[in-house]
Order: sequence, then C-alpha cells, then structure tokens
Amino acid sequence: MSRISTHRPTGLSGFAAALAARLPGTWTSHYHQHATYPEQFALAHQVWDLGHVHWAVSEFVLRHDAELNGPHGQRLYVIERPLKHGQFLAAPLQPRIEFHHFDGVDEPNGIAVPGDPPRAAAAVARRLLPRYQHALTAVRRNNATARTGQPAAGTPNALPLADGRPVHIPSGHAPHVR
Repeated sequence: MSRISTHRPTGLSGFAAALAARLPGTWTSHYHQHATYPEQFALAHQVWDLGHVHWAVSEFVLRHDAELNGPHGQRLYVIERPLKHGQFLAAPLQPRIEFHHFDGVDEPNGIAVPGDPPRAAAAVARRLLPRYQHALTAVRRNNATARTGQPAAGTPNALPLADGRPVHIPSGHAPHVR
C-alpha cells in the first residue's frame, strides 16, 4: 500500500491548528495521517468516550486525526465527523494512569462541533472542557488515594481551567452540562 503524502495540508490539520489556537490556555496541535486501518488505533484507543466519537472510531476507516495538547496534561482527539461533511468530533483522551483508577468515573465523552474554529472552540470550552476537567480530577484523586490510602492534601476538588481559574466541584457531583 502506498503512503499518503504528509506534506499536503488537509481540512482537518488546518481546523485542528485553528481550534488549538482559540482554546483557553496554551494548546498545540499534532496532525497524524494513517496509511493503513490499524494505524488509526494508536491514538483512538485512548479516546475517553463511549458515545458518538467511540462509534465513529469503531465503525469508520479514518484517514487521519489530530491530537491537541493543552494545560494540566489535557489532551483532545479531533477527527472529521463521518457522514457530516464540514463538521468535526472532539473528544478527551485518557490520562496516562493505570486503568483501575478510572473506576467510578464517568467518561466525559466528546462532542460534535462545526467546521468554524471560533464556534468550535467556544463549544469545546463551554461543553467539553468542564466535563473533562471534572473527570481528570476524579481519576487523579483515585490515583493519589490508591498510592497513599487517603486523598492527597494537594489533590483538591478543583482543577484549574486553562485560563488559570479553578473550577470547584463538590465530591460526588458532576458539573451541570447542557
């Protein structure tokens, strides 16, 4: 099978870079092309979603994807939305922590976003990042508890937003998401 040229920009690579530039905090975009079907799973297996994005990854051959890396270890997975030209899917990627620390933590799941980077960034910042930050805090708390037997003093119920403001979430309560 011949390799796809990596020098030619695509709609996804440009969109992902523009999205990263508009998210709060400092984000970078890393574009990946897949010459073969199995190559799409290197990053796709880390998608923290049991909804629409999981379905897209498991049911479609993806020619490419993008990984956005942001503050506090946040990572997002971006792909073209199958069957919806000009739209994209954005989903959180799991932190690199042992899997059993995810017990009792709901998946933050991804969202569909329009192909307009400013509108997509607003949707990600408003709808996806708060859920993702809540889930990351819970997993990190589970990790700290597993190591010490009790929650770490430095593991608050808040993870700073990308702009530095904390989001305070009482234990056992998910943020209100529309």
